[in-house]
Amino acid sequence: MAASAERPSDVLSPAIDKLDTGKPASSSPLLQRIASALFLIPIIVAAIYAGGLYFAAAVAFATIVMIFEWTRMVERRDFTGSFYALALGGGVCLIAAVLGAYELAFVFGALSGLAAFYLGKRSRSGLGFWPAIAAPYILFPSIALIWLRMEVDNARGLTFFLFLAVWAADSGAFFFGKFLGGPKISYALSPSKTWAGIAGGIIGGGVIAVVARPLTGVDELWSSLALGGVLGAMSVLGDLAESGLKRNFGLKDISGFIPGHGGALDRLDGMIFATIAMTGLLFFDIMP
Repeated sequence: MAASAERPSDVLSPAIDKLDTGKPASSSPLLQRIASALFLIPIIVAAIYAGGLYFAAAVAFATIVMIFEWTRMVERRDFTGSFYALALGGGVCLIAAVLGAYELAFVFGALSGLAAFYLGKRSRSGLGFWPAIAAPYILFPSIALIWLRMEVDNARGLTFFLFLAVWAADSGAFFFGKFLGGPKISYALSPSKTWAGIAGGIIGGGVIAVVARPLTGVDELWSSLALGGVLGAMSVLGDLAESGLKRNFGLKDISGFIPGHGGALDRLDGMIFATIAMTGLLFFDIMP
């Protein structure tokens, strides 16, 4: 079979081989996770607090890294035409979002996805719509996150809360799954994730929502629990979706960009889904 007709999952470039399953270089991945968090969290907190161009620049940086990881995962090559289409189009759509032209931002995001589909199909058959999926999966939530920080009432508090909810859900899922264990969810999605981890993620989101009520302005206890539980569940769902994608492409981690966490997509998978949920609740005015 000619190389141009092979599926992207059948051909690994030397660069992508480094992303395949394997034992972590460190014997203490938990310590790496903690060290990475201690380094990144102050930067994220400062960007959220400052808002404006500082926050937008942080979102743009994370978006470009995720686009690079995505296109390398689905195309098995670095710096493809699809990457440049998504990166350039993504930059334009994020600038439009910063300027308040959100409808135009989504249009540019969709066009960059179509361009990525065309260029990916032209360079290699068998890719299908995978390059284009980066538009709704990465670009649209990034636009929504900028909208959340720049446009809504109590933007700073709600943005802080969104990140806290995702972190709490991630921590709850990690520790419940690690120390309680129990039945696995699905080997097709992940060989290690358990139902206890799912419960831990939802509980973590609910607990932080109660503790962080001053940030959200939600006074009622049950409403706070419901909001946190929804964001926790969406964060866990995002993590499961990412696990399924990685298994589809034969990867354990998408990259080693963040020590102990894998790639930016590995770390922000829950944030993608939680951002969609949070901004959807606000946009349609159905917050608890």
